Amino acid sequence: MAPALKVAPGQTLEGRFLILEPIGRGGMSVVFKALDLQRASRVVAVKVPLPQFSTGLGSFSMFQREAQIGLELDHPFILRFVPLEPNKHRNYIVTEYVEGTTLAAHVGRGKKLAEAEALRIMSCLCDAVDYLHRQEVVHYDLKPGNVMLCPDGSIRLIDFGLAHMLVRARFTFGASAPAIGTSDYVAPEQIGRQRGRLSVDIYALGSMLYEMLTGHPPFEGDDPFVAASARQIGDPKGPRVLNPSISEEIEEVVLRALRRDPTDRYASVAAMKADLDHPRDVQVSGLAHRLVEVTRWRKAQRLARYIMLVGVAPVAFLVALFGLLCWYLAHKR
Repeated sequence: MAPALKVAPGQTLEGRFLILEPIGRGGMSVVFKALDLQRASRVVAVKVPLPQFSTGLGSFSMFQREAQIGLELDHPFILRFVPLEPNKHRNYIVTEYVEGTTLAAHVGRGKKLAEAEALRIMSCLCDAVDYLHRQEVVHYDLKPGNVMLCPDGSIRLIDFGLAHMLVRARFTFGASAPAIGTSDYVAPEQIGRQRGRLSVDIYALGSMLYEMLTGHPPFEGDDPFVAASARQIGDPKGPRVLNPSISEEIEEVVLRALRRDPTDRYASVAAMKADLDHPRDVQVSGLAHRLVEVTRWRKAQRLARYIMLVGVAPVAFLVALFGLLCWYLAHKR
């Protein structure tokens, strides 16, 4: 476990990385823009755990795992990690510096993208995630905030803090690491800390495409836990209900990626990308007409509670009354 690391602009890490300014902050870490003094002062990004997480064994293991996974990845749409000299106490990560904005900032709640733009971005993202899956890596935290849109039209998939390398279980999941990502994009099987497999990333891709096309995540509400649980008992509204301009074929793609049963989703990200790239070839099966509304389940739950109240409660009352009568007669003697 590494000692606490406090980083501020003007500081130089290990005599190599001159910290310039903070450029991003997450739930457990902050990212700084920095200069790599050993490489002609090239600009890089340095990811450092927040002070409250910098000395924890779990967060330190997560940083080690993220660096180990990131250094083995090589894809134009995936953030490149900078190799460093071995240091078992290092608790920061260095990556390429990427100009651009996040998909989350580009879309924003309530803002829709044109179908063509959404499909172009999602096709690139599917390309990156398909590569991850072929390396037997599950990202587990796919969301608009972890996708950078670059000025040249390309993307970068970032943040592998929750990533899981299936073939190296000992590197992939510390006991204190969270089991799920952001609630708007987690798959039903992840609720209750079930990690799932490759299919959870497919569900997240479907959630992101749904949001890009409609301006809203599939499930939303004031309570994120209620919204997350809703996907276990029902389906989202059909995308064309919120945005009639969406084609039936693309609605089919979105809903297939969002099926509650993992075995009903796309068998692979490559298959999903093929449909996105050739929407005219998509067979519309009518998924949009077979959706189970969450409100129906709520009505059923209220009906069940009513039946319990009017049916079971009186019986319980009579049983209690009979028991009290027996007790009274026994003591009267």
